[in-house]
Amino acid sequence: TRLLADSVASLPLKFYRADGEDRQRLPLPPLFRRPAAAGFRYDWLHRCMTSLTLRGNAYGLIVAWGPDGWPSQIEWLHPDDVSIQDNLAAVPVWCYKGRRLEDGQMFHIPAYTVPGQILGLSPIAYFATTTEAGLLANQFGRDWFANGSTPSAVLETDMAVDQGAATVLKARFKEAAQGRDVVALGNGVKYRAISVPANESQFLETIKATANQVAAIYGVPPEKVGGETGGSLTYATVEQNSIDLLTWTLRPWLARLEEAFSWLRPPTEEARFNASAMLRTDTLTRYQAHRIARSIGLNNIDELRRHEDEPPLPGGLGQDYTPLGNVAPDGSEKK
Repeated sequence: TRLLADSVASLPLKFYRADGEDRQRLPLPPLFRRPAAAGFRYDWLHRCMTSLTLRGNAYGLIVAWGPDGWPSQIEWLHPDDVSIQDNLAAVPVWCYKGRRLEDGQMFHIPAYTVPGQILGLSPIAYFATTTEAGLLANQFGRDWFANGSTPSAVLETDMAVDQGAATVLKARFKEAAQGRDVVALGNGVKYRAISVPANESQFLETIKATANQVAAIYGVPPEKVGGETGGSLTYATVEQNSIDLLTWTLRPWLARLEEAFSWLRPPTEEARFNASAMLRTDTLTRYQAHRIARSIGLNNIDELRRHEDEPPLPGGLGQDYTPLGNVAPDGSEKK
């Protein structure tokens, strides 16, 4: 949850106006400049993702409307305070702390949806059985180390030992062992320690498997949640997992939020997260990418300078999109 909420909340959010196949960049609407009374856009998005990933639903109460007639502030409500009268109804009737809300007051984003139902499910809800196995493994681990599933040692002798003598022998041995003193056993008694590796109890393997299962549930690289990456992976492929995180994990969440946020604006406007902001590269690789983008006319110089937080060139010199045609695919000049 922290990984997903932090990642989504840190991405820049942009708005565009669709004009046929073209898109025109728009200033951020008031709702997404200061979406709630408390906190900023990062906090607002973080609360939304936390609610979605933990409870499967984000419930937003529209508390203010702008001059254009569209919402200007939305407060996320705690899921425990929100209820629905009929989860199968065609038109939902929402209640907040037992009080029925007026139509249009609730802004609802479901996570994983089931056909015919309004409320969504969290990722964990799909894997309740797997999660229960993980909780049982944790409980077993506590019992294993706290109570001891096997005795720590055995005192052996070929002589007959009654219960009283055995009690005295154990007490003397434990007293000497606790004081780290030399133990004199006698009477043919031998000490044999019992060391059972924890992995023989399948405890550690179960914990690792559970971490990997949680990673699979949320679609994140397992090493980011305490699991293990396959031993054959190299550094390059582990690094590739960051791209996989964006493509296979964050992209579905971003698409869900983009579509929901677009409903809060006129039909010609659409919300888009700048997912490429998450892909941080070294300076040389970034400049090579800029050079290729400029050479094929994908970006002008002013746009590339904006990526580097630099001002545009004076006099409109950076507005040209004309392809250069002298740059190889690796960013170098063609010979």
